[in-house]
Amino acid sequence: MNIKKNPIVSPVFTISAAIVFSAILSTTTQAATVSGGALTLNLNRDAIIAGVETDNFPDAPTVDFPMCCRPSLYLEEFYDASAASKTFAQLREGNTPDLYDLESDEISAVGLQYAVNGSTITPNPGGRQNRATTFAFDSNDLLGTATGSIGLGGVTRWRVDVAPPSNRILLGDMTLEYDPTEEGRTSGRSGWIITNHIGFDAGAFELFDVTTLLVGDSLTINGNLGFGWGFDHLGATAARLSDARIGTFSFQTTVVPVPAAAWLFVSGVAGLFFSSRAKRVRHE
Repeated sequence: MNIKKNPIVSPVFTISAAIVFSAILSTTTQAATVSGGALTLNLNRDAIIAGVETDNFPDAPTVDFPMCCRPSLYLEEFYDASAASKTFAQLREGNTPDLYDLESDEISAVGLQYAVNGSTITPNPGGRQNRATTFAFDSNDLLGTATGSIGLGGVTRWRVDVAPPSNRILLGDMTLEYDPTEEGRTSGRSGWIITNHIGFDAGAFELFDVTTLLVGDSLTINGNLGFGWGFDHLGATAARLSDARIGTFSFQTTVVPVPAAAWLFVSGVAGLFFSSRAKRVRHE
């Protein structure tokens, strides 16, 4: 199914006209959001290791570093949505609170499943930034009208080949969102982005070569994973950030209608945004 992109919004709209137009539009569009389902990540650990440069330990065992020769970055633990009540510190320490411990087991980075959050979530425990789902769109024009983001439950803990106590990094409390300005910026880039929110806000993964299918009440998105810009502090170079493929993903969720009043509000806010943006452009 082909999905059309958002048409260009004329800068001659006034704020009041945009709101009126939104009211008319809301009577003919099919407003929707998503509920349930999950995002599944299948990460290629060799591609990730090749893409980062954090090897600060010797390549052969020594007295000081008997546990040498570890990968530059590897997955140590995965917490699914059931761990939403754990604090940042609990996730980072896990079962081995000694951050100076140089030895830990690597687990598979395939089949990591992040459940879609609801429209509300319980208060976050200390250090957590789990997000509710605020995604809304016109089912006739998904990519042209998408607003908000899809909250995803789950956190990964990575072991990094750097001196402790910075040798563990959390990646999670993520959102899936669509940014049309990112589409096509490099070959295969789709505009879909997975953003990390735990610890710091940063791009976790860019989504490439994406296939989006909306049929009835089912939305599926599939494609390849690339480094998000947040990996730059781990030594991922600009070239690797731009087009490296480090795994695959699949996303499936159920589409549900949005009440007309709620869609009217969303459309009105969008009208305000486009109108004010147009005014700024004219004065720049």
